[in-house]
Amino acid sequence: MTSHGFKRSVSLLFVSLWLWNGEVLAETARIQVVNYKLVPNLEAMKDQSAAPDFTLRDIQGKKVALKDFRGKLVFLNFWASWCAPCREEMPAMERLYQEFKDKGFVILAVNVKDKRQDALTFVKELKLTYPVLLDSEDEVGLLYGAWGLPATYLVGSKGATLARMWGPANWYGPGARELIRTLLEKKQ
Repeated sequence: MTSHGFKRSVSLLFVSLWLWNGEVLAETARIQVVNYKLVPNLEAMKDQSAAPDFTLRDIQGKKVALKDFRGKLVFLNFWASWCAPCREEMPAMERLYQEFKDKGFVILAVNVKDKRQDALTFVKELKLTYPVLLDSEDEVGLLYGAWGLPATYLVGSKGATLARMWGPANWYGPGARELIRTLLEKKQ
């Protein structure tokens, strides 16, 4: 090979690598990394195992199953009417629900250990419009390990448990809204 042929081969190699690197960088930019720390104390689930399915009745008496919401990002929240931190975070959850409900997002608020009337009074007082389910025996709460309230789990569109949190959060803060937006775009 002549020196001119060698230089040309090396030049083509560099151009090819440069173009390939640009494609890799562009693809990397398209892949969004989920930053669960946008919501303080939210813990990403390392194994992202399947969320345990359950069926409960809503406040109207209709049976609702978690699997009914496959294909949507599910915000699963365990709460009680006597829980002060629950009362604090639920108006922000309502605003989050209103913003994203038409984009593949649903909140399932599971009331634990309350009488139906107490839960209904609470829901009406706070003007909550997302689905509220009744778990008067705390069976589903225990299934999920929701020992303290509130407890929140994010369940991906394919049924995997993505993250969990014990305690309240500002669910309509900029970080929470960015997280939900990112998860909806990724369609996990």
